[in-house]
Amino acid sequence: MRLNLIQFLANCSLMMSGIFIPVFARSLGASYFEVGLISAFFAAASFFSSFMFGKAADINRLRPIILAGLAVSAVSFFMQIFAHNAASLAVVRAMVGFSVGVYPAALIVSVYYEKESIGKFSSFGSLGWMVGYLVAGFIGNIEHLFILSSLFFTIAFFAAFGLADVQKPSISVSYFSLAAFRKNLDVYLSMFLRHMGAIAVWIILPLYMAFLGASNFWIGVIYAINPSIQFIIMRRLDKFSNEWLIKWGIIISGISFVSYSLAQDFYSIVPGMVLIAFGWSFLYVGANQLVVERSIEKASSVGILNSSISAADIAGSIIGGIIMQYFGFRQTMLFAAICSILSIMVFSWMNRSSQKGSI
Repeated sequence: MRLNLIQFLANCSLMMSGIFIPVFARSLGASYFEVGLISAFFAAASFFSSFMFGKAADINRLRPIILAGLAVSAVSFFMQIFAHNAASLAVVRAMVGFSVGVYPAALIVSVYYEKESIGKFSSFGSLGWMVGYLVAGFIGNIEHLFILSSLFFTIAFFAAFGLADVQKPSISVSYFSLAAFRKNLDVYLSMFLRHMGAIAVWIILPLYMAFLGASNFWIGVIYAINPSIQFIIMRRLDKFSNEWLIKWGIIISGISFVSYSLAQDFYSIVPGMVLIAFGWSFLYVGANQLVVERSIEKASSVGILNSSISAADIAGSIIGGIIMQYFGFRQTMLFAAICSILSIMVFSWMNRSSQKGSI
């Protein structure tokens, strides 16, 4: 229950703090391209910390890594209130990105070694997203949300003191070993491609919804639809093949991005939110379970998966900002759909090739 509570609080903080960052950045004078760069700074810092602390979680005890990650997150999320222009916001978001890359691999591997369901554990992250979006919609004031998100991380930190040290095999592995990366390249590359398109959408979706007439309240409410459905779905995916989940997660994601491009008002975003809930639930649970089951370096494999997501955040933020700056909202959505097509092609080909090679 403590692991689930930590997952819930951390993800709630992440979403309530992050949903209005594009709008906040614009209020500080950032261009659309600079909005993308701010998101890229966050992702770049998360990329490095996810890789580094994924390796650390295989080599060292898990509990101290979880505690350290939650502590630095509580501090960095609070520091966001001091951002006063686009440059300072970029710096503090990089601090936030680094902090939230510290603890996730250690948490997921703790769940695995405790023989609990990764899908059910992941669902509490989605529940946190839902509550975070709703709280953000009701409160609206971004500085108040920064303070509240820091408070939630502080509560999670104290909850983590009650965690027992998980018994896990002692693994002697170099920080620079690429064995886990090579083992799961099909998952990492397909996740990168799909998520690159998704991030291009997410960094401008609040602006798109505002353009279609949505208030901050409705942006928060519509965003909450996605994780509320994820919470239900993720708890029921253990019986499905991981490869099946990944493939259909990518396909459904692509359909949702097309639906966004066709929206005529902000209510029209709702069907896409329902679809993306299924798509991300399938993809996230399938990918995490597959890399953990395949690999001896379990925390490293999860850390690299998170780094792949962060690398996609970097590329998607920059590309999405450029497309938005020079072409428009709907073209950004179509770019995401193309990324999903490439993703399913890459996964299908590489996964089939790896299976043939293992026979």
